[in-house]
Amino acid sequence: MNHNFTVEEVNLICVFAGESRSEVIKDIERALPYLEDTYMEELSISVVRKLHDMTDEEFEWLELAEAD
Repeated sequence: MNHNFTVEEVNLICVFAGESRSEVIKDIERALPYLEDTYMEELSISVVRKLHDMTDEEFEWLELAEAD
């Protein structure tokens, strides 16, 4: 399955980079109630959905590098 992440989504994943896909999901979900910016909330929800739709193996193959 193709999981195209935007630059912004990759940057968000990098902020919450953890040892596993499930750890990143949990960390983002923990932060959601504290987000006051609608854009960041929508971005976070989009990332969580995409992460749920992929396997741990697919997550391991992601090239996660923050954009400058």
